[in-house]
Amino acid sequence: MRSFLRRPLLGIALALAAAAPHAQTASELCRLPTPSEAARFTDPVQSPGIVSPIDGTCWLPAVTITSFDGTKLAANLFLPRRTDATHKFPTVLMVASWANRGRIEYTGQQRRLAQDGYVVASYSTRGFGLSEGQVHVAAPEDVRDVSSVIDWLLANAPVDVNNIGASGISHGGGISLIALAHDRRIKTVAALSTWGSLIDELYPEGSPNVTWGALLALLGNTGGRLGPEVNPNMLAIMSPDTPAARIAELREWSALRSPSSYVDAINARGAPVFISKNFQDDLFTPNSTLDMFARLTVPKKIIFNPGIHASAELPGALLGIDNYPYDQAHRWFDRWLKGLPNGIDREPKVTMQLKFSDRRESFDNWPARNLGNEIYYLGPRGTPRFDPSCLCGKGDKGSISSSPNSAKGSDLIQNFADTTATSGPIPILSTLGETLNLPVINALPSVALATGIRFEGPALQQVQKIRGIPKLRLRVTPSQARAQLVAYLYDVDAIGTGVLISHGTASVHWATPGQAIDLPIEFSGTAYDVPAGHHIGVVLDTMDSLYAPPVNPGERFGVRFEFGPQSQSTLQLPTPGLPFYPPLWPPSP
Repeated sequence: MRSFLRRPLLGIALALAAAAPHAQTASELCRLPTPSEAARFTDPVQSPGIVSPIDGTCWLPAVTITSFDGTKLAANLFLPRRTDATHKFPTVLMVASWANRGRIEYTGQQRRLAQDGYVVASYSTRGFGLSEGQVHVAAPEDVRDVSSVIDWLLANAPVDVNNIGASGISHGGGISLIALAHDRRIKTVAALSTWGSLIDELYPEGSPNVTWGALLALLGNTGGRLGPEVNPNMLAIMSPDTPAARIAELREWSALRSPSSYVDAINARGAPVFISKNFQDDLFTPNSTLDMFARLTVPKKIIFNPGIHASAELPGALLGIDNYPYDQAHRWFDRWLKGLPNGIDREPKVTMQLKFSDRRESFDNWPARNLGNEIYYLGPRGTPRFDPSCLCGKGDKGSISSSPNSAKGSDLIQNFADTTATSGPIPILSTLGETLNLPVINALPSVALATGIRFEGPALQQVQKIRGIPKLRLRVTPSQARAQLVAYLYDVDAIGTGVLISHGTASVHWATPGQAIDLPIEFSGTAYDVPAGHHIGVVLDTMDSLYAPPVNPGERFGVRFEFGPQSQSTLQLPTPGLPFYPPLWPPSP
């Protein structure tokens, strides 16, 4: 038994104690357990620095890596069983998420990968936890840190230089993708809850993502050391008075920190990319990531799960329990770092789990050739009135029809109060409840006419499938230069109770008051089935807790919706079973 234990120790010691200048001190190297330690051994995390008598793995929890500029990064290292001192292993580098500690965050997944024959390192990004430096948000320094950690691993661990992968959740996923474009030693990446375009997430269609932005700032300021530009940039994004020139600067700042900016470099390398996204993620919505994914020409796969930001992945990362996103990421690494023919590269490139369902559907690519655009047309509600033809009241809602609208008219809403439509009565928690099959519900007749407008279609004769990003195109006239619309897409039953399917927003900051404009709004990407007998509903108002308004407190604006045969407002639903065509919007004058 003792000779059996010495074999993995010998390999580990030879690799870690090789004459590299950055080698750890003797107290940090793995060693054999004593007989009493072996008798009570449970797992490497409970016994750091000791070779497991169970599976031969070993965990080094307190590794310090000196980066390119002298910044010390706090890391840990999980090593697999090694019986041959010359044996090199495929390696996965895990980059910690925002305000999280890499020494803890991925421990469960590191252990699973190490048991499967991987060297696995993780570290806290600079400025967070015990890592030195300042936080500059997926900046060039962060990308160079990835390369420095790889340098250290090659000098101090049994790493196969030809089979190195990078991975991370959120901030770590974005850094991993950008690093893939810069360091050719990274063969593939698994990015989870990542983003495509940073400005599109923090400032979607000109509407500041205030709830999640404030949470990021709070976590960054309490759990890290933010660079001097970060807080001013966040405040500028959230302020309605930020001038256009400053917004242009923020777009440039964000582009440098956006994986979507590096698609051409990734494509030129042909490096495989795996992405996991959550449909209820209001911080990094699926939309900009889907756009980036569509532009990738490399071997690729994207999966969509129920969950808010990082919620689908964290249990697998921290606890190492069976977890769909990480199980698929593990298969991805097995294919590209081990060369195992497990078929994941031949499977459909896109899979998505339907909202409020355990069912998954797959598509060959994105955009999918069997996913078309079903166009509906919005009609005016008009003034409240009694209609003798149906002995009913009208003017409380507009229409949704499969035929172009022929009625002329306009409807005005103002921003002096919110409506009952909301992305969730309790920000973040309500959205998390959706992942537990607790939908956000609203009685659509309760939407106030002065501050909101609703549109409803006829009862569906068959299931309306929605797969992807629903879109609105509106013809509106803002009463002043600054205005905002928030859109809600509902599954509505016969008595007017709506289950929220998705939401989206758009703001204008420098419009000409009184001049009609086309205003596109993207709903957050989703997968949902509206059952037969129900109908589609859309509500539009001027505020939501997720988004900061483009005006100061007390500043009023109105939005007038314009309708007519030559001024169509449309709802586009991505629907399976239709031939794919690029979206064609009806022209507006």
